[in-house]
Amino acid sequence: MAPSNTISMVQVCCCILKPIPGGFSLRKLTGLAKWVLLCRCIICHIIFWFGAFAFILWLIFFPQEPRFTVTNASLTQFNFNSSDNNTGANLHYHLALNITIRNPNRRVGIDYRSMTVSASYRKKKFGLVNLMDSVPFYQGHKNTTFLHHLVLQGQQQLVKFGKRDISQFDKETAAGVYSITVQLTFRVKIRYGNNKVKFLTPVTYDDQQINCKLKLPVSVTNETSGGGFKATKCGDVGIFP
Repeated sequence: MAPSNTISMVQVCCCILKPIPGGFSLRKLTGLAKWVLLCRCIICHIIFWFGAFAFILWLIFFPQEPRFTVTNASLTQFNFNSSDNNTGANLHYHLALNITIRNPNRRVGIDYRSMTVSASYRKKKFGLVNLMDSVPFYQGHKNTTFLHHLVLQGQQQLVKFGKRDISQFDKETAAGVYSITVQLTFRVKIRYGNNKVKFLTPVTYDDQQINCKLKLPVSVTNETSGGGFKATKCGDVGIFP
């Protein structure tokens, strides 16, 4: 079988100019064909070294998502009264929380610009706290931030609290444990090394939302003592693109 006179992409990308078996050599090319091959060669080298540089940076920084944990929680009030016009229910609540945020990265810092904490029961939201006293704050490398005594309390009308919701509420009341989801919504800046290189600016706070699904027993005190409550890690963490 006669040797092939075609030029492989590997030979082009490696800029191989030595003769190919069969007598063909890149040196024999003239004019436009030679310039096209040389341009392809240069482009291949640029792509290779750019990819290698990006891969090295990724290995150096390798950003990991921060870890959000509800360490303690106390639910001292959680009851409702049906409204007179049968359009929903008035929920009375008092929920106290302790939350920790862990940055596991060695070379990546997180600058929290704003943060709110809210809660929901059966996908009905209630309570909202804007952490203006604690935020903004910068969380350095391998650092843990403690958010203590976050209190959600008051009264909320749950317009779509229907018969199924009431039935589930009665079951959980009998069991003494309620399924409540706590949401943290925030805006952050990411620092690689000592430089701010990217501003994650969600259109709304909901785009950067962390959900913490809790099983909360009713407590007799207003302190976040954690009696009967197990520390719960939060999910849906997706700060880094």
